Amino acid sequence: GCDSSLILTSQKATDAVDGIFRSLRDIARVRMHMKQFHSIHNPGSNTHQASASYKPLLKQVVEEVCNPDRPDPVDIEHISSGLTDLLKTGFSMFMKVNRPHPGDNPLLIIFMVGGVSVSEVKMVKDLVATRKPGTQ
Repeated sequence: GCDSSLILTSQKATDAVDGIFRSLRDIARVRMHMKQFHSIHNPGSNTHQASASYKPLLKQVVEEVCNPDRPDPVDIEHISSGLTDLLKTGFSMFMKVNRPHPGDNPLLIIFMVGGVSVSEVKMVKDLVATRKPGTQ
């Protein structure tokens, strides 16, 4: 909210930082309800602290989408569109109807709020090329 550092006040800076932390807490609250993508940190074990690792959310999502075993993605939701999908959704209340898997499509569009870095784009490209060749 400041065009110049000359009009920056302590209150404006505090309000901006509070807004950032409010957003981060909201994101953490949403991620706590996820079953599969709830953390990007693997703390390792008590005996092997050095085995702690970091696995980016984007990598987790792409690995799940390109998973050859094709389990039902838990935290990835298919949104129905069109009459055929609407009928399938309605019948799924009465009988077992498998949801479409995101990896079934030859074209995958990943939309990241906030953007991605060049290294993340390369990581996605490499993962898709090795795990799901032929997918764009």
